[in-house]
Amino acid sequence: MISKFVLFLLPCFMMARGETEAFEKDLLLYSADTERECEFFEDIMPHKKRNGSCELNPDVYLNVPQIIARHGYPSEAHIVQTKDGYLLTLHRIPGPKSGKRGGQPVFLQHGLLGSSADWVVNEGQALAFFLADQGYDVWLGNARGNTYSKAHVTYSIKSPAYWNFSWHEMGTYDLPAVLQYVSTHTNRPGEIIYIGHSMGTTMFFVFSSLKPQAAKNVKLMIALAPTAYMTHVRSPIRYLAPFSNDAQWILRNLGFNQFLPRGKILDLLNYECQLLEQRKICENAFFLICGFNKAEMNMDILPVAFAHDPAGSSTKTVLHYGQEIHANGNFQQYDYGKEINMIKYNQSTPLKYDVGKIRSNIYLMYAEKDKLTSPIDVLRLSHKLPNLIGLYRVPNENFDHVDFIFGKDAMELVNKQVLKVIHNFTETDMV
Repeated sequence: MISKFVLFLLPCFMMARGETEAFEKDLLLYSADTERECEFFEDIMPHKKRNGSCELNPDVYLNVPQIIARHGYPSEAHIVQTKDGYLLTLHRIPGPKSGKRGGQPVFLQHGLLGSSADWVVNEGQALAFFLADQGYDVWLGNARGNTYSKAHVTYSIKSPAYWNFSWHEMGTYDLPAVLQYVSTHTNRPGEIIYIGHSMGTTMFFVFSSLKPQAAKNVKLMIALAPTAYMTHVRSPIRYLAPFSNDAQWILRNLGFNQFLPRGKILDLLNYECQLLEQRKICENAFFLICGFNKAEMNMDILPVAFAHDPAGSSTKTVLHYGQEIHANGNFQQYDYGKEINMIKYNQSTPLKYDVGKIRSNIYLMYAEKDKLTSPIDVLRLSHKLPNLIGLYRVPNENFDHVDFIFGKDAMELVNKQVLKVIHNFTETDMV
């Protein structure tokens, strides 16, 4: 069966004379790609084939602005340059389909190995669309090094210098730049609602602890799967912890550029996963590290999730978490070794982030079965935050790290709670 989306585009392709043959070739290529995608997921999602034909969501082949537009929302893209020269892409849904504008700005920041796509691909459960429907001005961030923010004013992406960053730089350079841009562009200083997932929360904790003045642009921060302390991590990322300070091992097995685990490293990381899940799931670095939960995953969007994640990041970003695990879970800056630490930090060990300096209003949402963000570590964080306004445990025993964005029950268990919390800090009348 050819997708209704393709049939809808047929008249557009046929408008120009002489393009019929090209369209037919494109149609055949699309059909072949669709069949290959369905064959890949057939053993996991047999319901995707009906009457011998493949049914695949067209969002598999679209980028984020196209996905937003396909679902009927206004779509914008903005480029922001950081002080250290990285070019970041923001995606924006400026309001609901009705055309109303001027709502409260909400900034959504994706997690580890993710992108802005994470907020729009979970059909019927997507937080970005849900907030836009309520009249909010929704901005979607993309951290340096991912699919949409892989550019620099000086460095080539093939250069090790480009990839020399972790979530520390995302917090100290990316967030100050993009949040100031949103504040200026919307003329709503101090009114941004920040919602982060996974690494998106880590970035904010770094940002707000080191740059409290800049963090005043944020009215409220909501943390989905808040990731700071990592003492009780159950994710396979913990297997990298013993090697996270061994430069020779890293160079030999991972390299210092983009995080692309393969060969023996992939086997090391996915051994435990393969005992529980399909091999195809375990070969995807995003689900391998962040977890896969068949009981809660919206299986209908699995091909779309696979098409967009992992979206890319640096090896250093992943290793920074590994270093924390190796250092008894401390929330700390990157460990460069004693000699360089003395130069950078004036001490032989990395500086710890002082979350007690965070003045932002923060609401934490966590899940009991989260493999990357342990409830114990979340509670430790909650006791240190001066302006904690609430702590919410997702009322589902099986909920995991990725289910906050891709879960089949995300609307009821996460999104509606998020909206309830936002309403307590919003004076603007919504749709």
